[in-house]
Amino acid sequence: MRIACLKHRGDERRELALVGDDERFYALRAVAAAAGAELDPRLADPRGNAWLQPPGLAALAKLQRGLDPARVEPLDGEQWQLGEPVPNPGKIIAVGRNYMDHVREGQEIWAKRGRKVEIPEFPSAFAKFATSLCGPRDEVHIPGGSDDLDYEVELAVIIGSPALDVDEARALDYVAGYAICNDLAVRGIQRREMEAQIGITLSKNFPGFAPMGPWLTTADEIGDPQSLRLVLEVDGEVRQDASTADMMFGVARLISYWSRVGLVPGDILLTGTPSGVALAREDPSAYFLRAGQLVVARIDRLGELRNRIR
Repeated sequence: MRIACLKHRGDERRELALVGDDERFYALRAVAAAAGAELDPRLADPRGNAWLQPPGLAALAKLQRGLDPARVEPLDGEQWQLGEPVPNPGKIIAVGRNYMDHVREGQEIWAKRGRKVEIPEFPSAFAKFATSLCGPRDEVHIPGGSDDLDYEVELAVIIGSPALDVDEARALDYVAGYAICNDLAVRGIQRREMEAQIGITLSKNFPGFAPMGPWLTTADEIGDPQSLRLVLEVDGEVRQDASTADMMFGVARLISYWSRVGLVPGDILLTGTPSGVALAREDPSAYFLRAGQLVVARIDRLGELRNRIR
């Protein structure tokens, strides 16, 4: 099942919608009304996160099975556009250095500055703020004075059940679904933050620095999250191409590890990026994102992001 959060182009309204086989969007309220079903208003509220919990997903799956596109008018694309699939996450935990090839390219970068980067022995992460989220078709604006905007395609894991100290063997049971994220960063600011040995915060959290979507695909549709291909292109040029099988710490390990802080429905784990970032190129300035470029990030069975840089 694919569930999208759409935002109205003229105001602040949001609507949860089922994604049909025709990739058109059918508002939950309209689907329920056509089926003569009563919809719990909490399930129609994308900001409430009740729809992400197992009872909510079960109710939505029942609506999905009864969806008849001939009886339900899809949402008008002139009035509605795709937004981030989870507009009100409690926490966004962004894992760093989770693909060995990305660790190695990072080691080369820091070796030139006289510093050694060790291979991680446990999952490390930094925080992304909810205000950094944007939709899968939104424009991303380069912060003023910056000329080193970089990209990172990542698998996003959306939590659906409260998780505290969960065992790795059961960790995937707490997943509501998956989406794509592009974890953007201003590298100059990031370098200064890392050299000061503080969290990489400003560099990763400008508005729009986490395009996500295009929708949430439920966990049952994906099965093993360690068998997905990730690709990122800039103006049609492939910059990153890898598999989630290459993660050093798999999704289940990450959930188990970070459940020690207490995960709740709507929390998001970003699982790291593979090699190919601009910063690791021989001439990074030729690969940093520029105004007008189109960044496309895709993951098997999850769709794609298409974000223009401004």
